[in-house]
This record gives sequence, structure tokens and C-alpha cells, in this order.
Amino acid sequence: MAPRNYPGSFTVSSELRSELKRGNPIIAAWLTSASPLIAEAMASCGFNALIIDMEHGPIDEVSALTIFAAAERRGCPPLVRMPSADPYLARRLLDGGVQGLIIPCVENVAALDDFLRHCFYPPRGCRGTGLGRGNLWGDTFESHCTTFQPLIVPMIETCRGVAMAGAIAAHDAVDALFIGPYDLSADLGAPGDFSMEAYKNALSTTMDACRAAEKAPGIHQVAPVIDELRERLSEGYRFLAYGTDIIAMRRALSGLEGL
Repeated sequence: MAPRNYPGSFTVSSELRSELKRGNPIIAAWLTSASPLIAEAMASCGFNALIIDMEHGPIDEVSALTIFAAAERRGCPPLVRMPSADPYLARRLLDGGVQGLIIPCVENVAALDDFLRHCFYPPRGCRGTGLGRGNLWGDTFESHCTTFQPLIVPMIETCRGVAMAGAIAAHDAVDALFIGPYDLSADLGAPGDFSMEAYKNALSTTMDACRAAEKAPGIHQVAPVIDELRERLSEGYRFLAYGTDIIAMRRALSGLEGL
């Protein structure tokens, strides 16, 4: 899957979507620092996409655009984990060339539907049109407006989200559901405890919802341990984030205490 024609490519999100529909995994890097250099380095490691986390950490809208360019330089599609379901931020990020949106803490289908109206051009939605980076400042305007559909990935991070997972997955614009393990375990009353039965049951419920709707199940494998990533794949997850930039760096540099 070789992304092309950056910026302004309106086919890359469709390529990612097609891979998921075929049951092939999408494995993304996860960036929390506002560094285009780190973004480009991560994008060069063979990931299918780079997720830019705008909820936790210092990444703002301006730095996100420079990160998009850095990831694209290495042929790695940029996706954004939104800080909230802010429709006007979504519009600006899409104008800037992001290929997909990961929406935090989705619990309500009606609210999700209202947000998604702003992510699609008419007649499907109400996204405004403009000449910007996402359509090569007008060079691909018509084809972009008629063809581009961002990857849409709601996050399941609460018990209420798990309860609504079936309805959320069934939304026609949704491509995958993405479990936030730390937030979900915290909402269940035991932050970071991934062994409790309630957490495992929540994962099963969400997985079943994805299978019923023929959507890709996703999860963040936060610890950068390749054997654990293999386990997530064997469990059936197909949209995965692996590690984070800071956690991977700290893991690589640990162990000085034993010297």
C-alpha cells in the first residue's frame, strides 16, 4: 500500500479502508510529542499510518500540519486522535490533509452522527469547501470533493460506549471501533488492570459488535512489546496502534539502574 500524490491525495483513506474490509491489519505508530522529526522517524519504520494524538500532549493545530507533511514525506498516512468531537477542528484538520479521524469517548450515536455531518461534503454532510492543503490548494478540488472520504474510527473508552458499541459500529460512516484500554479500565474502576473479568467482557462485547457490523475491531497496544502485538493480531484486532513515541524511547533507554 504505497500512498501517493501527497499532499492532496484523496485515495489513501480509501486504500486503508479497503485493507480493513479485506481483513488485513492496519498497524499505526502513535505520536504524542509535537516533533516533525520524531514523526518522520516513526513514519520510516514500516507502519501503515501515523496517529497524531491531539488529546494528550502538546500537539496543536499548527504543529499537526507540519507533522502531516513529515509523515507524508515517508509515505505514511496521517490520522488524528481528536481532543474532542469538535466539528470545526475536524473541518480544519481535513482541510489540512489528514486522512482519518479517531474520535474519543464515543457513547451516543446521535451525537456521533451530528459530528460526522461536518466531516463529509454535501450531499452526504455539511462540510464547507475551500482551497487548501487537502486538495492541493484547488488542483484536485473537484475530485477531492466527490471522492474523498476520511477514515472514521470512534473510540470505545467507557462502559456506556461498550453498551452502545453495536449501534456505533453499525453507523455507515464508521470503519473501525478503537478501544482505549487505559480509559476503559479506569471507567471500570481499576485503571490499568487488564486482567479483570469486566474488562475482558467489555473487549468481547466490542469485538462482537464489530463482527456483527463487519467493521474492523481496534485497540491500542500501548506497551511496545512485539509479542503482545502478535497476541492482539491473533485475537482478531485489525486496526492497531503500537506503542507511543515517548514510551518506546523510555523503554529503549531504561536499565541504567543495574549498571
